[in-house]
Amino acid sequence: MTIKLTKKQLLLLAFLEEFTVENGYSPSYREIMSGLNLSSVSAVAEHIDNLIEKDILKKTPDTARSLEIRSE
Repeated sequence: MTIKLTKKQLLLLAFLEEFTVENGYSPSYREIMSGLNLSSVSAVAEHIDNLIEKDILKKTPDTARSLEIRSE
């Protein structure tokens, strides 16, 4: 089954991967907002929630900087 992703979701995943490789930890929602020129933190949260729902991302509840791209 192929999962359809929007351009913004693909950009977010690429940003997340690059940021994590460079820094050793995942970006905050504000860093994602700034890095992708999004209008608000809630826009970031919506994209992240959709990616979690599609089982592409995972995050640990109540933990900062815990976003991870799921491995196949």
